Amino acid sequence: MSELGPGDPELLTLKALKALQAADVILYDNLVSRDVLELAPCAAKRILVGKVGYGRSCKQDDINQLMCALACSGWQVVRLKSGDPLIFARAEEEISALEQAGIVYEVIPGISAAQGAAARLKVPLTRRAGSRRFQVLTGHAASGGLPDDFDWTGVADPGATTAVYMPKATIRLLCSELLARGLATNHPAIAVFDATRATETVITATLATLPNRLEQADTNAPCVVLIGEGVARPAYLSAASRQKRKTKCCA
Repeated sequence: MSELGPGDPELLTLKALKALQAADVILYDNLVSRDVLELAPCAAKRILVGKVGYGRSCKQDDINQLMCALACSGWQVVRLKSGDPLIFARAEEEISALEQAGIVYEVIPGISAAQGAAARLKVPLTRRAGSRRFQVLTGHAASGGLPDDFDWTGVADPGATTAVYMPKATIRLLCSELLARGLATNHPAIAVFDATRATETVITATLATLPNRLEQADTNAPCVVLIGEGVARPAYLSAASRQKRKTKCCA
């Protein structure tokens, strides 16, 4: 099980690249770009098993069965996902299927959409003076709405940086709940569509303005929302950016 990162093919890890180049069969999701697939051998069979929010999708049980059947037939199978496999990617069900079938497998982590978006925006997900907690939420439960078991006290923590995946259908309710629990109307928020890709679109907003801005966005691309004081770029960072310094921060 391998992750290609948030979209930019250069953010693929070396380990994921090696797995991709050794693949006989690649089961890939809708968000996997052609640039990434082209890194695999020409002889490798590519099978789209993508899921589309609120649309027709490949059933998870079918994906599990296909993955296991191919592996049991002796093929080197790569299950290629976007972002990180352990963040809202149905990895638990696929891991369970592999273990029940007695298949030896490896999970290769990737750069998440939230990490990729924050790096492109040059905003820290945590800060020494302020955002000392980073949390990741889904805006899309199995019912299609917000999960009904959120710990709203933690979700509405003004000192946290929150990444919300699959937020578009429920963002109005989420923002309403956060405002009702004490977050300020001008609490910073940023929505990033197609994070790290050439088609990336960024919407800067507040909790009060974010729902309308998302609804007005002319794109159906995958979106991640970052909420928190840390996503408001400090003035000195904006000034440094304007000076076009070429220093790179690496980890």
